[in-house]
Amino acid sequence: MKVLIVDDTNTDRLLLKLHLTKLGYKVIEANNGQEAIDQFMRHSQDLDLVLMDVQMPQMDGFEAVKAIRKAQADQKQEWIPVIFLSASAEEDDVEDGIMAGGDDYLIKPISQKVLSAKMLAMQRIADMRRRLVESNKVLEELASTDHLTGVANRRAFEVMLEREMTLTRRYGKHIACAIFDLDKFKNVNDTFGHDGGDAVLVDVANRIKSILREGDIIGRLGGEEFGIIVANILDEEVMAIFERYRSVINSHPVVHEGREIPITTSIGVALFTGNKENKETLLKRADDALYEAKATGRNKVIYRS
Repeated sequence: MKVLIVDDTNTDRLLLKLHLTKLGYKVIEANNGQEAIDQFMRHSQDLDLVLMDVQMPQMDGFEAVKAIRKAQADQKQEWIPVIFLSASAEEDDVEDGIMAGGDDYLIKPISQKVLSAKMLAMQRIADMRRRLVESNKVLEELASTDHLTGVANRRAFEVMLEREMTLTRRYGKHIACAIFDLDKFKNVNDTFGHDGGDAVLVDVANRIKSILREGDIIGRLGGEEFGIIVANILDEEVMAIFERYRSVINSHPVVHEGREIPITTSIGVALFTGNKENKETLLKRADDALYEAKATGRNKVIYRS
């Protein structure tokens, strides 16, 4: 485990550090409440436990832990255990510690045997917490990823589009939102079967990902329809960027079970410059441009600023 020790008494802090290091734990230190908060913010992603002294000048341990718990809540972080260390055995102090966000309360001077036992218990909690975090990451990925192509699904794509639109309103850097559709995809499924159609979708997603600029986003909106968000773009760059995407999709047939499947795509693009337009109307503009591309011969990019 990685443990944050907070104590304003150098001797107490050193003894704790020596004992925990001997037990094999990695230790970081703070000598007051504000430094404890700073260290927590710096190491929160890989911190497993906080040992917090209560009696400290300026900001006591209770106040520091309340601030830490608020930071955790604001950042939607998983709970990190806190054990208070205090010379006071008053029942009110123990209750105040738990109410402040502590998980345990040890009375100084602390027996090394008791501390070792408590650390073992906290190790079990830390292991369970890691498994929970990993499970949540897997579930989040499953909920936001298209299972076939590995790109963002429609829900995740729209969430990211909303985020990019918010950033555009705040900082003024334009984004382009495109919808592209594989031309006559029904014929692919009818001729090569759904396995052939799936192979085309996976290949197309991989081709786009291979040239996607850092920070740009691709998502599968459904069926043979994909979306692309290109951030920080100038009006005069739009056609060149999306012609490049069209070209990489059309560059060569998809080979499936020894047979070549020719593919082309139609792309509709809309530019967002930070006005009061919402996500739905932006997608509708891109979809209208896509419809125009398909209605006027397919295999082209139509851009509407």
